[in-house]
Amino acid sequence: MTDSPQTTLAAPRTEIYADKDQLVTVVAERLLAVLVDAARQHGDAHAVLTGGSAGIAVLSQVAELVAKPGVETPPWSKVHFWWGDERLLPSDDPERNAQQAHEALLDHLLIQHGLPEENVHRMATSEEAEAPPIGAEMYASELAGHTVEGGRNGLALPRFDVLLLGVGPDGHVASLFPGKDSLHVTEQTTTSEDQSPKPPLQRITLTFPAIHTAERVWMVVAGADKAEAASKALTQGTELTEIPAVNARGARETIWHLDQAAATKLR
Repeated sequence: MTDSPQTTLAAPRTEIYADKDQLVTVVAERLLAVLVDAARQHGDAHAVLTGGSAGIAVLSQVAELVAKPGVETPPWSKVHFWWGDERLLPSDDPERNAQQAHEALLDHLLIQHGLPEENVHRMATSEEAEAPPIGAEMYASELAGHTVEGGRNGLALPRFDVLLLGVGPDGHVASLFPGKDSLHVTEQTTTSEDQSPKPPLQRITLTFPAIHTAERVWMVVAGADKAEAASKALTQGTELTEIPAVNARGARETIWHLDQAAATKLR
């Protein structure tokens, strides 16, 4: 991997929505449609989830859609959920992305719709891994256990049909932060962060090479505090070390979903 986006990956396109609610509704509808199509085409579907207020709001909206009569849904026994990053905290800590996702959507699918527990691939908790590198290795093994034949771009990974990412005001995605060594990790699907500039300090994350294998990478960005980072990420020549989000690309599709507030500084 180089420090700039790979030219073979899908160039980003932007879609701007009136407000966060409209953004969340559209992304939720699209996510559900991708899961339906992937399960039909491949026999299973794999989605990578993100945390943050917008990312969790998308999951809450999916839960509302699933509850509506007549809405087409995938066979949940064929759907797998993964995470782009996680905080190394106790399993029930409300700051964990997985805990928030369970409350927003996954518990409902597990209890009411037959989603198998083994299809929810959570990253390690602090009870399971005493340090982030151990948690990263554990998740790499979990990913490898669901590798498609031949892997993905030489990496032991499942086929990610869609991968959701938020963007921090500093331009970070997943737990890949400006100026950190993790930005340059190659030939690994996961890595760790011991000194995150945003608490909590200890984290586990997918690497950029892993993110790049996803068929679709969808950014979900809401709020004026993200406007500067979004503008820089979508400006040619921005350095990866300054704004990691510049390197968030999918194999087939890269979409930046932004509300009006987050789009105010786009050039």
